[in-house]
Amino acid sequence: MQPDEQHKDYVAMFDTWSMCRDAAIGQRAVHDAGEVYLPKLSGQSDDDYKSYKMRAVYFNATGRTVAGMGGLVFRKQPDIEFPVSIEDWKDDISSTGKSLEGFAAECIKEVLIVGRGGILVDYPSNADEDITKAKAKESGLRPYLGYYRAENIFNWRYERVNNSYRLIDVYLMENNNGEAQIRRLTLENGFYEQVIYIQEHKKWVELSRAAPEMSGAALKDIPFWFLAPNEPDGEIQNAPIEDLAYINMGHYRNSADIENGAHVAGLPTPYITGVSDDAQVHLGSNAVWLLPDADCKVGFLQCGDEGFATLEKLMDRKEAQMSALGARMLAPEKKAAEAAETAGIKRGGENSVLASMAGAVEKQIGKALAFMALWAGVTEEIKFELNKDYLPTPMSAQDITAWVGAWQSGAISEETFFEGLQAGEVISESLTFDDERERKENTEPKLGTLNDN
Repeated sequence: MQPDEQHKDYVAMFDTWSMCRDAAIGQRAVHDAGEVYLPKLSGQSDDDYKSYKMRAVYFNATGRTVAGMGGLVFRKQPDIEFPVSIEDWKDDISSTGKSLEGFAAECIKEVLIVGRGGILVDYPSNADEDITKAKAKESGLRPYLGYYRAENIFNWRYERVNNSYRLIDVYLMENNNGEAQIRRLTLENGFYEQVIYIQEHKKWVELSRAAPEMSGAALKDIPFWFLAPNEPDGEIQNAPIEDLAYINMGHYRNSADIENGAHVAGLPTPYITGVSDDAQVHLGSNAVWLLPDADCKVGFLQCGDEGFATLEKLMDRKEAQMSALGARMLAPEKKAAEAAETAGIKRGGENSVLASMAGAVEKQIGKALAFMALWAGVTEEIKFELNKDYLPTPMSAQDITAWVGAWQSGAISEETFFEGLQAGEVISESLTFDDERERKENTEPKLGTLNDN
């Protein structure tokens, strides 16, 4: 197999990924793609098409949906707990300055847009030397997480090994100082190896080969984890926004037609019948037309409003469809207020889909973090959990009264009371119980509690 051979599923999905990505970026990317999303009209010249495309407006419901759903996941900060010895890794998890929270946000965004991605745990090549942990820390040598887009994971292979379905080959396209290179992650004779290929005379040739080790022993698994909207198994899954992107592109084409039609129909076109070819006429308020034939007719061609009614209805229909598919911010404001409980029930399906996706991404990041720590010789547990509470439901006055009563009666502890108020978003999630107690101690006595002393 040639190093640049592409998986058949990758080839089948590449254009769809490009469409979803352009749809999420917005008008700039959609316009740049030209006829990919907006074909020329029959007989249209290049100049006419340029004007046709320029007038088209792309209403970026897809990008807003991605931003909105990503914002819901990170409405509350992830719950992260690292061992003290590697606490500072959270601020630079990729060894490029990206924090763990920023890395997770990128993963969520990519899975929303294309439904795929991958995480590689790697170690600097010169870290295989037999050095102490202290020396490695002093030299800045440590494992790190690398993210790969779906478009850069162009081939992969799973096989059943010892009654286990395992990843045995992954091919990754990389950019090395402006030059393309391929990184192959493979199990060679049951042990992990990395192979780097570069192009020479339009052929891919092997540049280097390395067999990373952990504590002096060869690795028996490829430290690479696929990301997907649902439980990832290496197979390509549909992007959560794919259906929305298709409708968004259709809405864009409708916009092009209606804007072009309004432009053409909005420019009055005069006509005259019964005049010889050599007759001279001028348009303008100070011009007088002298027409030789009494049967001459003069007028302006006009297009009635009904000519655009069908297109406008199509656009309205697509906006409603986009709203139903996830772009809730597109839906018009309701005249009557909707009960919070009813709204919560209606959005339950969306929340469960988003929570499932966040859970799948969270699981893969957690596996990568655990392997990264183990590779550095850290055996303590790492905790990483993404927020799955997407419906802000602040605690009502009645609920607060009930919690206070339970605390005052001794039914719950003060710490449980604090956690309840925090869950009800009465107290900031960033505040700890000890911080709150310190605040209380530093607060002036309540009115009516002071005595003569």
